[in-house]
Amino acid sequence: MLSSHFFIFPRFSFCRRETQLSVRDKFQVQGGLEILTKSWQHPSTTHRVFCTSGIVSHSEPSASKAPVVGGGGSGSVLAPGGTAAASTASEAMSERAMLATSDWERLGEYLAAYDATREGVIKRCRDVQKLAKQAVYSLHRGDVQGAVKQLAKAEAVAEEISPCIAKYPALRSGSFAAAVEEYVEARAFACFLAEGRLIRSDELPLAEPEEFLGGVLDFTGELNRYAIARATVRDRAAVQLCRDLVDALMGRFLQFDLRNGSLRKKYDSLKYTLKKMEGTLYELALTEGMGLKISSEDARVEPPTAAGEGEEEDM
Repeated sequence: MLSSHFFIFPRFSFCRRETQLSVRDKFQVQGGLEILTKSWQHPSTTHRVFCTSGIVSHSEPSASKAPVVGGGGSGSVLAPGGTAAASTASEAMSERAMLATSDWERLGEYLAAYDATREGVIKRCRDVQKLAKQAVYSLHRGDVQGAVKQLAKAEAVAEEISPCIAKYPALRSGSFAAAVEEYVEARAFACFLAEGRLIRSDELPLAEPEEFLGGVLDFTGELNRYAIARATVRDRAAVQLCRDLVDALMGRFLQFDLRNGSLRKKYDSLKYTLKKMEGTLYELALTEGMGLKISSEDARVEPPTAAGEGEEEDM
């Protein structure tokens, strides 16, 4: 039973007596606070007045010291300072109800595993790139067997990385895509030197279409270097073959609608590669027109047909 001494907040002058008379029958208990909710029709207005009062027994010392007012609904709830701990516990329970702890723990585990896998993929992709670059260097030096071994190692490492890419597809667009493009470049160069043709995309299952195209565009840069090397020994047929392949690629890429990006930038450099090769062929034609010829097999200087005295120096 409540003590005869209690506090009611707020106190409306026109309804105070009715509130005090009805207090024993109308209060509810919420936490440590006894709540009285009543409504009255004021005789001088059409508005209905709602009054929510906090009733605290005299035995609670904190009730008369620090009542706390909180808004809610159409009235106001006034709680004593002694309910702070209960309010904190209620907020904690509400947070647990709004957030699924197990779900957030699972997300944290996923991010940790993703970061660890990403670091491993980046490291292994460097190995693929290095082996592919070494293979291109070997091909330029005529070491075909060494290039074949290096390409086999690069492919093996790339296949080891593939399961990680399948699990986390977002990792493909970074280091892995760059490594695959290097691998495509080296394989395309090896195929051209061996068979005089461009490698097909179905011969490189590791590469996605965009990665294959990027690798082919990189390959044209190596093809230009090879053409310059053959031009130094007057191998006009080899230079012509390189030029024809680049020209055919230019015609095919012109049919694509490439968006802005790395592939578009590489394609923009293709026309300059073609221009360089055409310039190289023009210089070879001028040299031949001046009567200077050199064998592509042994790079031996031949005397001009019109002059029979001595041999001229190779230009």
